Order: sequence, then C-alpha cells, then structure tokens
Amino acid sequence: MTALFLIAAVAALGLAVLDGPRVRILSELLRRLDPRERAASRERRLALPGLVDAVASALGSGLSVQLAFAEVAPTLPQSLAKPTAHAAAALALGAPIDDALRAYSGVIADEDLAPFGIVLGAFARSGGRIGRSLGRVGALLRGRIALDDERSALTAQGRASAIVLVALAPLGGMFFAVMTPEYVAVLVDRGRSLVAVAVALEIIGGLWLWRILRLNSPHADFASLLDAVVVGLDAGMTFELALASLVARAPAVARLPEARRLLADLALGRGAHEAFHAFGSAGPTEARVAALVRAATRFGSPLAELLVTQADALRTSDRRRAEAQARRLPILMLFPLAFCVLPALLCVFLGPPLLSLVG
Repeated sequence: MTALFLIAAVAALGLAVLDGPRVRILSELLRRLDPRERAASRERRLALPGLVDAVASALGSGLSVQLAFAEVAPTLPQSLAKPTAHAAAALALGAPIDDALRAYSGVIADEDLAPFGIVLGAFARSGGRIGRSLGRVGALLRGRIALDDERSALTAQGRASAIVLVALAPLGGMFFAVMTPEYVAVLVDRGRSLVAVAVALEIIGGLWLWRILRLNSPHADFASLLDAVVVGLDAGMTFELALASLVARAPAVARLPEARRLLADLALGRGAHEAFHAFGSAGPTEARVAALVRAATRFGSPLAELLVTQADALRTSDRRRAEAQARRLPILMLFPLAFCVLPALLCVFLGPPLLSLVG
C-alpha cells in the first residue's frame, strides 16, 4: 500500500508540474497502457469491418449516408454504437463526411478509419456504386487485423520473457525480505549502494528490452499506404488524389517519407513523370510502384488491380520479416540479460549475504 501511495503521489506531483498539453499526452499514454483500454481498443477494431459491411448494405439498399449510419448504429457493439450515432447526428445537421467521422476520433485509429472515410467522401461527392469499394475496405481491415494478430503471436514469447526477466530481481528481493528479516536490515544499512546499482541495472535492462521489442512492433507501412490508395482508386480518384486524401486523414501514413516526397513534388508543380521518377529512386518497392503507375497511365490498364497484387506481395514479405525478427528475439535478449538482469540479480541475491559475512 505504501508503494502504491508513493507512486500515486509522484504521478500527482508530475501532473501538477506539467502544463496542459503535456498532461494530455501523459494521460493518453497512461490510458493506452491500461490493459482494459487495450482490450476495449481491440474490441472496437474487430468490430470495425462489421460496421463497414453494415453501412455498405444500407447504402446498397438505397439509403443516404446519414440514414445508413442512423440505421446501423443500434446494431453495433456499444463501443461503436455511440460514435456512429454521433456521426449520423452530425450528418443530419449538414456536416461534411470528414467532420462527421471525427466522432470516431480516439475510438478508432486514423489509419484504420482513413480508407472508410476516403470511400464515403468520394461517394458523397459523386455517388456511384459503393458496394465494391466498401467491400474492399472491409477485406483490407480484416487483413490488417489478421497480420497484426500474427505479429503479436510471434512476439508474445519475447514479451513474456522480458516481463519475467525484469521481475526476477524485485520478486527475489521481496522473497528474501519475507523469509529473512536480517536481509532488509543489511540492505538498509550497508547495502544501499547495492540497491542503487540493482535499480539502475533494472531500469537500463527494462528499457533495453523494451527497445528490442519496440523494434519488432508494427508501424505504418508501405503496404497499408498502397491498400488505402487502391480504395481511393476504386472510388473514382486518381492516384495523386487518393494519396493526398489518405495523408490528410492518417497522420502515421503522412509521416512515411515516400508519401511526403511524392506529394511535395506534385504540389511544387513537377510533372507526374518527373515526380514518379524521383519517387521510384527511393528504393526497389517504390520503383515497382512508380513503374506500375506509369504503365497504367500510358496503356490504360487497371491500376487498382496491379497495386493490389503489389500490396499483397509486400504484406507477404512483411509477414516473413516478422517471423525472422521473432526468431532473432531470443538472441537479442541475451545482451540485456547478460549485462543488466544477471548483475542486478547478483546484487540482490548475493550482495546482502556477502556483506553479512564481511561484517
């Protein structure tokens, strides 16, 4: 209880010192670390393809976008029903699609919501057959969820091992403190330097392990960018408009250097041929995509189908890369184990007995 009180006091003091924006950032970080919030976020993400399919069915039956959201909202899980009802209310008041979809802000990741917004925005502007486009959005979301689940499963053993390694020294210290009363007295008296060293090693080891696992976590990737661009192409946009619409809706994708470079070249007035030539010089994947766009523009071939094939190939490569990274995790974790965790264990387990013998 005392430890929990101290942690709460330190957190309250930190919140009191920080200004408004930093408090919001810290609160968001703590919220994401909450296991219940992570479970709720996963539940909302799993329900999103169902929302897309339901809206597609409602629009296919002749309803407007506003009525489709209003009809679909009561059939959704509670986590998505409320923002869907808010989006329907905003549309009823005349708000644009993008403004109405802000009801999902903080509920659904922008990268997952962006393809849905692209299709609905194109449908609201020009109409047309939306069923195929929304069907592709649903398939895209299910594919992303399946790939992320596979990544998570591949790294689950590494995460569990990291938690066990970091917890060994504190749990061992608690065990000796309960079983041997003299243990605490020695630590408080002559072993304070050992405690400081052990705590420092634990912190360094924990950060080291977190960084190793962080390097294996998924980020916005080029395949996701291509998937969302394909959705825009299906909705009747050009490649440039689809990419610009995606970047405007998904900040993580906007940070991809490939998207920034191409949009900057096009915004500066460079010709499409020159812009895609510079885009293709960034790497082999970009070169293949640039060649596909130039070929489709020149010969009139369906660009969307070509990009779907390219995105599937990238996703397969990403899955193989995740498997290779998962196999390397035990080797990478040996270094923090040898240089941080084991020395901390020696300080906690052998330090007080040795000090007692010396005394």
